[in-house]
Amino acid sequence: MTSNFFTKLVGLFVLLLALQALVIEFVIQRFVLHSTEGTLEMLGREALWSALIALVFAIPLAAFVASRISGRLRRVVTFAHRIASGDLTARIDATGPAAGSLTGVRELSAVEAALNESAVRLGKDFAELESGRAELAVMLDSMQEAVVAITAAGFVRWSNAVMRRILGSQLAPGRPLVHSVRDPELLACVRGALERRELCVGRASLLAPGRVFEVNAAPLPAGGALVVLHDVTSIESAQKSRREFVANVSHELRTPLTSIQGYVETLIEDPNPSPETTLEFLGVILKNASRMNRLTEDLLALASVESPDYKLSLQPVRANVLLQDAIDSIGGIVVDSGVKLQSAGAPDALVMADPDAMHQVFGNLMENALKYAQSGKRIRAGARLLASEVEFTIQDFGPGIASEHLERIFERFYRVDKARSRESGGTGLGLAIVKHIVLAHGGRIWAESELGNGASFHFTLPFAPTPQTVQQPAQQPASPATV
Repeated sequence: MTSNFFTKLVGLFVLLLALQALVIEFVIQRFVLHSTEGTLEMLGREALWSALIALVFAIPLAAFVASRISGRLRRVVTFAHRIASGDLTARIDATGPAAGSLTGVRELSAVEAALNESAVRLGKDFAELESGRAELAVMLDSMQEAVVAITAAGFVRWSNAVMRRILGSQLAPGRPLVHSVRDPELLACVRGALERRELCVGRASLLAPGRVFEVNAAPLPAGGALVVLHDVTSIESAQKSRREFVANVSHELRTPLTSIQGYVETLIEDPNPSPETTLEFLGVILKNASRMNRLTEDLLALASVESPDYKLSLQPVRANVLLQDAIDSIGGIVVDSGVKLQSAGAPDALVMADPDAMHQVFGNLMENALKYAQSGKRIRAGARLLASEVEFTIQDFGPGIASEHLERIFERFYRVDKARSRESGGTGLGLAIVKHIVLAHGGRIWAESELGNGASFHFTLPFAPTPQTVQQPAQQPASPATV
C-alpha cells in the first residue's frame, strides 16, 4: 500500500512540474511576440533549463516526503496488526516537529494521536474487564452453592470450585454436560432453560451419593444457561427427623392414651364394677399415666439439652465422687430388683462437670443397664484415667446388643427391642438425652457389646484446668465393691 502511495505522489509532482513548464512557456511566448527572434530563443532556453532544474530538485523532495509519509503509514498498519492480535500495549511512536509541519502530515499526526488514545482507553477497559472477571470468579468459588455455565449447544463453559469438587475431573470446559452429569432432573432443568428460555427449578438426588440439591437453571441473555445447585441435604435430613419425631411422639402418646380411654370407658359403662376390677383398671390407668408423665418429662429434658440456650454449671468435681454419688442415688432401686451394682473404682481426678446434669447421665445409663441386666444379675460401674480425660463405664451382663444397632442406639426413640422397652416403661429418649449432655461437657460417648456377653456404655469428661489435674498420676482402680 505504501509503495503505491509513493508512486502516485512522485507522479503527481512530475505532472505539476510539467504543467508549470507549459504555463511558463505559454506566458513567455505571449509576452515576447513582438520581440526579436534571438531574444525569443534565449528566453525559451532559459525557461527549459529552469523547468529541468526545478524537476531535479522536486523529484528528491517528493521522494523524501513520500518516504516519510509511507513510513508513518507502515507504523500505523503495524500498530493495527498488534492491536488486532491482542497486544493492547502497542503504541505509535511520536514523530518529530519537522514532519508535522509538512502539508498533510499534521492530519496524519492527529490520526496517530487518536489511535494511541484509543489504544490506551481500550487497554484500561480491558484491564477493568479482566479485574471484574477475576473478582467474579473468586466470589463464585467462595460460594457454598455449586455453579456451572452452559453454552447454547449444551457444553460446559465454566464451573466454580464447589461444582468441580462434586463432579471431579469429569466436568471440564468444552465437554457436553450430559457426559458429566447423569441426574435426569438436573438435565431436564437445563433443557428447559436452553429451549424454553425460562427459569427452571428442580431437585437432584443422583449427582452425589447421599446428597440432595435444589437446582435453579436460568437462561443467559447472550445464549446458554446458568445452573446453581444448593445443597439441601441437611434441610432434608432435619425435615425427615422432625417428621419422624412427631410420628414417634404421637405413637408413644397414643398407646397409653388409648389404654386409659379404654379402661375408663369400661368403668363408665359398668354401673356396678367389682372392687377388684376397679382396682385393677385404676392400676392400669395409673401405669399408663405415669408412662405419659415420664415421656413428657423426657421430651422437656431433650428439648432443653438440644436448645442453643442450654447452659451447664461446670465446676471441678472429683471423678470418684461423681461415680459414688450415682451409685448411692440408684442403689435402692437396684437392690429392690435383685441385681447387684458393683463399683470398679474411679480415680481421684478432677473433671469439669455439672453435678446435676451428670446425675441425670448416670441415672439414665444405670436404669438402661438395669432393664437388660436381669439375666446377668449384676451391673458394673467404674472409671479410668486417659491422657487428658476420664473415661466412665456402665456395664451390664445381659443379652447384649447386635452390632448393627450400636451406631444408632443414641438416636431419639430408637429401640433395640421395642416390645421389651415398652414393657419396662422406657420412652426411647434416655440415651439421646445422655448423648447431648456428654457432648455439651466436651466429652465423647459410645457403646460396645457382644451378643450374649452384655453391653457397656462409655463416656468421657475432660480434666479440670488446674495444676493438680495436670500432674495427677495414674491411679489403680480401687478394689471392686458390691452394693
